[in-house]
Amino acid sequence: MFNRHSLTRLYPPDSGNQPAKPRRFGLLLAVVSLLAALHLLPAMAALAEPARLTVLFTSDLHSHLSPHHEMASDGAVRNAGGFARLAGAIDEESQRAGGAALLVDAGDFTQGTLYHTVLADEALELRLMGTMGYDAVALGNHDFDFRPSGLAGMLRAARAKAQALPRLLIANLRFSEIDPGDDALERAFRDYPVRGYTVVERGGLRIGIFGVLGKDAAEDASFARPVTFSDPIEAARKTVKMLRERERVDLIVCLSHGGTSPDPRHSEDEKLAAVAPGIDVIVSGHTHTVLHSPIMVGKTAIVSAGSYGSWLGVLDLKVGKSGDVTVSGYRLRKIDASTPEKPEIAQMIDGFRSLVEARYLSHFGYRFEEVLARQPFDGQSIDDAYANPGETGLGNLVTDAYRYAVEQAEGRRRHIDVAVDVLGCIRSSLYRGDIRVSDVFQTASLGPVQYGYCGNTIIVVYLTGRDLKKLLEVHTSIAPSKKDALLSLSGLRFRYNPNRMIFDRVTSVEVEGRDKRLRPLENERLYSVAINSYLANLIDLVGRKSYGILTITPRDEAGNPVTEADTSTLTVMRNGEPLREWIALAEYLSSFPERDGIPTIPERYARPEGRIVAEASWNPVALLAGGNWLTLTAAALVVAAVILVVLLVRWVVLKSRN
Repeated sequence: MFNRHSLTRLYPPDSGNQPAKPRRFGLLLAVVSLLAALHLLPAMAALAEPARLTVLFTSDLHSHLSPHHEMASDGAVRNAGGFARLAGAIDEESQRAGGAALLVDAGDFTQGTLYHTVLADEALELRLMGTMGYDAVALGNHDFDFRPSGLAGMLRAARAKAQALPRLLIANLRFSEIDPGDDALERAFRDYPVRGYTVVERGGLRIGIFGVLGKDAAEDASFARPVTFSDPIEAARKTVKMLRERERVDLIVCLSHGGTSPDPRHSEDEKLAAVAPGIDVIVSGHTHTVLHSPIMVGKTAIVSAGSYGSWLGVLDLKVGKSGDVTVSGYRLRKIDASTPEKPEIAQMIDGFRSLVEARYLSHFGYRFEEVLARQPFDGQSIDDAYANPGETGLGNLVTDAYRYAVEQAEGRRRHIDVAVDVLGCIRSSLYRGDIRVSDVFQTASLGPVQYGYCGNTIIVVYLTGRDLKKLLEVHTSIAPSKKDALLSLSGLRFRYNPNRMIFDRVTSVEVEGRDKRLRPLENERLYSVAINSYLANLIDLVGRKSYGILTITPRDEAGNPVTEADTSTLTVMRNGEPLREWIALAEYLSSFPERDGIPTIPERYARPEGRIVAEASWNPVALLAGGNWLTLTAAALVVAAVILVVLLVRWVVLKSRN
């Protein structure tokens, strides 16, 4: 390198008889500077341009490793999803992004198909997601359905059997300090490890990613106890502060299992974005929402790709040097028969199917693709049931199966008066054509390990007529804001007026007797009610959601109150084996009269039968007749308000005259 003194020696100070040398040196210096500038221009331009990142996202995969059937908006039933296809699409989108791609999931990656039955020992979902290249995955409420011990087993199995694993994230989980029931899970969290947040470097960016479980999801995570969940908003605020100040990240992505809703009052992730600033992207799960364009709340983009792997979300971002983040592209890519499969993933799933048959189905005497019945019609889709709340033909089929299977298991020892289920427990629709064992399990797939095998069992509790009416108010007063609480019923018909006072909308109830005749509900009589074990664990939630107004007391056959711990004694048994919900449905389908050698589902299950009837009326008699204390109190307040207004008007008139 030349310094000032060396230049002086080469080119001495100007003298009168050597004027050309300095000019030649200046010209050389200018050329060198120009060449250097030209060489640096691309680098300078690159520094000025914003960094680019593509976020690929899914949520609520629910163990749908294989493709499933779904109903399109035009009413056609198509084949969608499947991890092998999803992996093919992920590879294509990652290549398009030139390596600057982030792959994440917002939780509930388990619980939904026969594949999850070996979750605690095999961790099929996590092993596949690791192979597919997921960077980070949040924990959802259903990922705790196998209780802390089952989740701990899954984490151990994943570490032992997988070559690559995704980072698992949840920032608002709290282990119990006094109950040892979650100690094994706490150790498994450390070993995996499961973190509150992680930092990934991709495309020249430091990306902070964290996961939270929403409030509604936390209420649904009854099997997680003694694990609890703190306020997701407070957890988000603390994590954002840490990522910005300590980790110095360029971008923050929140994997929120909270969800969005058309009703802003119940749209948890929109609230999160509004009150926890600093999050650039919220990948939203839990509500299975399909967002074809992002929801923008301030500077936060909220995205959601539905459920079951039917869509792959693709979000293109630009991140400027000043920290500003803009959405440069967004689309949901449909995963269907036109999507190329990744052979490696398809081969793994084929092996997993054989494993499930050997480890789970063989115990019950079934095969994965065994045909149980034929359906001559397309049933209502689950999405449509949520969009148009009310009675469903599928719900009638499921609850009729409860009553049939219990009475068959007990040799018709007792008559089951009523069966009740909720929409949130009916996980998949049944469509025209052959109904296979895998389809039936998918419809009634919830339930932790009980008696050695997973799957909800059926229990029979007894409720007084008064408590049974309270249970029906769940449909009229809680379900409008929590649609997974919509009821399905067998053996009962009720009417309600949606215009009446909340928690007092049911106007008449009739219960079917052994002779198939409907008779008015008797308040003090005990009625036998078949429900699944998942719903039994949520009965106390009814009281909390109604602020104690709809407190329900389950009883045994003698009328003695029972607690959640006693429900095992109420489980329906057959030859020493508990009756499982999906087995009840399978047996009921197999009982139908045959057509062309195959049991055929009756057409009456294609539509509602009038078991739940809404009769909206503003007639004062209809609003008040038979009202409980809430209605009477509200009526008294209205009357008092009217009297007060009349007196006030009269006073004003008299004063004006004076």
